[in-house]
Order: sequence, then structure tokens, then C-alpha cells
Amino acid sequence: MKGFLNSLLDLFFPKTCPGCGRVISSDNFLCKDCSKELTFIRPPICPICGIPLEFGESHICGKCLIKPPFFKAARSCALYQGPLSKSISLFKYEGVTALARPLSLIMIRALSPFIEKANVDLILPVPLHIKRLRQRGFNQALLLARELGKGLGIPVNGSILKKVKETPPQVGLSQKKRLKNVKGSFKVFSKKEIEDKNILLVDDVFTTGTTVNECSKVLVRAGARGVFVITLARTYEGKR
Repeated sequence: MKGFLNSLLDLFFPKTCPGCGRVISSDNFLCKDCSKELTFIRPPICPICGIPLEFGESHICGKCLIKPPFFKAARSCALYQGPLSKSISLFKYEGVTALARPLSLIMIRALSPFIEKANVDLILPVPLHIKRLRQRGFNQALLLARELGKGLGIPVNGSILKKVKETPPQVGLSQKKRLKNVKGSFKVFSKKEIEDKNILLVDDVFTTGTTVNECSKVLVRAGARGVFVITLARTYEGKR
């Protein structure tokens, strides 16, 4: 019966590729051509922030050497470009929340070894301020976190870490302004829930790392053993 209903849905509401809009019949959420355009991040990378490096073996980048972040390590699945950026835009800004599951599966497939090595106790999403949450209607990071929790068998909590200060979007701001923008924006509301635990912090896109680092700072200061960051994608402007 379920298969019959799914067939009817496919007939009247055919599934389309979020990357190009082409109708697809496979279980994959991207068509074959768009799947080939995904640029997964591979070594060499910085073992701390996860940024791709130009050549040689993986080593700590200059930025992390000069000022180590509060998180222990961060990883992203792929570069924020092409079909993946379009998919995230549909998910985040157009409200296509059904993409949460297929996008989370990409994260699980690409980052499971990293997550397993981190010995994660609890998954937390990067929170939205209540005003932004009301405007959007959902927190994309929380939707991804919930799907990750189901797939990995790790508990998820979306109410421990909250954004208590409304801030303008980070897009287009300099690094200095980004730091000032997020300072004091996040607060831990249940320290007992994170004490001596390894936290997996989840977001959709890693840009400069300013937001996840500020979240990591308050989590570590509240008693977390360590914070590990994963994002679906990361922006990338050049090698370092």
C-alpha cells in the first residue's frame, strides 16, 4: 500500500533535483550530473579548522597556530558551491525542510569517521535568536541535528545552547566586525547536561568559523569536555 501511494505521489508530484530542477526518479536527491559536481573536502587539510590546504600532508594552518579556536576540531563535507549551495538555499531560505534528511545523509557518509573518533556524547545545533526563528519558522541546524541524531544514535538537544542577543547577518562583514557581532550572543542554559561531555556542534555552512567558535567558547567555559564542529558545507576563497 505504501509503495502504491508513493507511486501516486511521484506521478502527480514528481521529485526534482534541487541542484538543477530536473525531474529525477532515483532515490538520490541530486541527479547524476549534479552529484558529480559536489566537491568533497579531502586531505590535506588543517586538522583543527578543516580548511583544505594546497599541497603536502595535513598540517595546522597559520590562523589556528596564531590563535587556536575553542573547538577541538571542525570538519565540513564539501565546498559551498554549485548544486550543494543551491540545495542549502532551498532548504534554508525557501523552507524546503524535506531536504534535511538527504542533506544529513551526506554529512553522515562523509563525516562518520570523524564523529566516531570524537566519541560524541551529545549533539547540539547552532541556535537562532527567537526573532529570527519566528521569521524563518524553523532552525535549519536543528533539523539537520535531529536527522543526524537518528542516523547516528546520539542524543540531540536544541534547548541547552541559546542565542540571547539579536545580531545582524554575518554576510559581508569583516572578521573584526564578525567577532564583535557575535560576542556575548550565546548562553548555556543547562550546564549539568554538558558537563564533562564531548559535544558535536552542528550548522549548515562554515564561513570564517566565528559563530561556531563563539558557541564553542561558551560550551567549554560551561564545562564541556570538548567541542567538535561539523557543517554540511564551507565557503572557500583560496589555499593557505
